[in-house]
Amino acid sequence: MPAFEVLEPAIDPNNRITFLLDWELTMKCNLDCSYCTSGLYGGHDNSTRHPPRDECIQALEFMFEYVDHYMQRKSTGLKYVILNVYGGESLHHPDIIEILSQIRPKYKAYSDAWNLTVTTTTNAIVSDKKLKKIIPYIDEFTVSYHCESTDRQKQQFKNNLLTIKQAGKRQKCVVLMHQETDLFEDAKLMISWLEQNNIKFLPKQLDGHAGTSGERIYQQQQVKWFDNMYKEKTFGQYTNVLDVNTDAALTDAGRACCGGRQLCSDNNYKERQFYVENKFPNWYCSVNHFFLYVKQVTGEIFVNKDCKMNFEGNVAPIGNLNNTQKLLKTLENQLSTNSLPIIQCKKDNCWCGLCAPKAKHLDTYQSIMKKYQKNYTI
Repeated sequence: MPAFEVLEPAIDPNNRITFLLDWELTMKCNLDCSYCTSGLYGGHDNSTRHPPRDECIQALEFMFEYVDHYMQRKSTGLKYVILNVYGGESLHHPDIIEILSQIRPKYKAYSDAWNLTVTTTTNAIVSDKKLKKIIPYIDEFTVSYHCESTDRQKQQFKNNLLTIKQAGKRQKCVVLMHQETDLFEDAKLMISWLEQNNIKFLPKQLDGHAGTSGERIYQQQQVKWFDNMYKEKTFGQYTNVLDVNTDAALTDAGRACCGGRQLCSDNNYKERQFYVENKFPNWYCSVNHFFLYVKQVTGEIFVNKDCKMNFEGNVAPIGNLNNTQKLLKTLENQLSTNSLPIIQCKKDNCWCGLCAPKAKHLDTYQSIMKKYQKNYTI
């Protein structure tokens, strides 16, 4: 269990607190990486169909209406929404350009109330012609580098990152640090290339517990590499979580925020952390105030893509795209009367959602939430 009892995102003007709409547009993918689980509830599933365009547009309308209820109760400095279009591989959807073209028109009704950033999480292995059609609709690209791709795909990846840069779009490359020696070195070479081309990047561990079928054991020198990187990311304020004297499954020690956000514990805003212990069973969490995950293929609506906690204390959806009006009406009533149930975590580990303010004790949670929601009452 963590040594701290409260975890919050650090105050950082370059990485502001937002509400993330995670839209899993399709499960199909043009890669098949060994560390990405397959199947309907894995990272990709090529046996599924691409969801129809009209259903996707209806889901987009729902997400904007849903997040608007939360935005109405946030202070001006927190009225920022990110729509993350991903998959599978979202750019692999045959109607992706038509779908992306509808985002700004659908957002127009809310443009005076809150700010929207459109991003896509993509492996960036797409034709140059298609990418150039997509770029105008995206504000920021989160691209992921996969060491297991072919040499030809890696070159296409580099070319596309340079195309995105030349178009003047913001981008960040998440480098998946494979534990196999040769592939780990390949990832480090990609980091060098990104540095040379002045492209932001975030090295990311592969999640997987020791002793399980998905274990990812990093060698001692690789653990030391991560440890040094985290120290650099926190300007030397990093509190050691990793044991650098042994091979390790990093998931068993802790995790960094997916978006590279620095964190603060126990209201100590002077010291920032980048890598923290990530076990919060029975903690009280505000993940619903900062996340929504829509799984387009099944129509399921979750609070978050990894924890999937609902308001009844179960790991389950909070609704479905075939009955969004019921969910919206319930949410509106709960927020207007300050009666929204509080999520108490039942998961062993926190992955996506790590940066959502959380506390071990209910009274502490209720106290810190006054900073994140207007008129929050206990």
